[in-house]
Amino acid sequence: MKRGWGCCCLAALLVSPAALANDAQTWLHRMSDATSQVSYTGAFVYERSGSFSTHQVWHRATDESVTERLLQADGEPLEWVRRDGHVQCATSYSAGPLWDTSTEAAQDPAMLEQWYSLEVLGGTRVADRAATVVAVKPRDNYRYAYELYLDNETGLLLKSLLINERSTLLERFQFTNLSYSDISDASLEPGPGCLQLDATLKSEGADSEAWEPGWLPPGFVAGPQDIRSFAVDESPVSSRVYTDGMSRFTVFVESLGEEGLADDLRAQLGPTVAVSRKLKASNGVFLATVVGEIPPAAAERIASSFAQPAEPASD
Repeated sequence: MKRGWGCCCLAALLVSPAALANDAQTWLHRMSDATSQVSYTGAFVYERSGSFSTHQVWHRATDESVTERLLQADGEPLEWVRRDGHVQCATSYSAGPLWDTSTEAAQDPAMLEQWYSLEVLGGTRVADRAATVVAVKPRDNYRYAYELYLDNETGLLLKSLLINERSTLLERFQFTNLSYSDISDASLEPGPGCLQLDATLKSEGADSEAWEPGWLPPGFVAGPQDIRSFAVDESPVSSRVYTDGMSRFTVFVESLGEEGLADDLRAQLGPTVAVSRKLKASNGVFLATVVGEIPPAAAERIASSFAQPAEPASD
């Protein structure tokens, strides 16, 4: 019996990294599927830069769409309703949800291995549910590391840690209670302070379409561009999300007019960095801002890589 136990232990030690990575890919696939297939309600804690906030969430997944309502339960009363990742109403036009529970899922786990090493670390419990821990570690300095705690039953993300290259915790998301159940229409109905975002596409924002970063971290690809204004008297803002399947950032471009009264910006709160640069062109001055959960050096390089767009060809 002792010999048999020793052989089992040796076999466990000899499990190849490739096998561990394949197992991690399976878990990430389950996490991605759970976002669009599982309905739930619960409460979670969000931490960054030493500050905590608590939130309630109602998440309904159907064959047609995913609708989610978020309510901050402490401090300033904040609320958001999203459908398929797009904000429908919010208590503030400027403040977005701190944690996006609907989109923090790997888009293609197999592709992630080009930019991250994947490993299953073991089991634990979160929100009184059995969970498996998956480590996602970057292979370069353009992204952060993650520890993902996934529900054994559904694959849903129960807890996430975001860690920088110095092993410093930048962000923690963690469910404190969770219930899988059908979500009623009434649960998704926003409160009176949730302002409808009647954003409309505007053709005059086309001037900003030509502005694209000249450099992207390897593996990041662009999503569709959105050009919109939240009020008729506001200039339209162009935005585009870039992701490698785990990390992401957004580039915003807005017109400052001919005088361009704005300063370059660099700010960071927890894992979120914001870097802006003024862009001068023949048709005015624009402000490009990079916002996302990426290392500051990467955001700086992206923001500094914008080149003046080519002039349209004349007839």
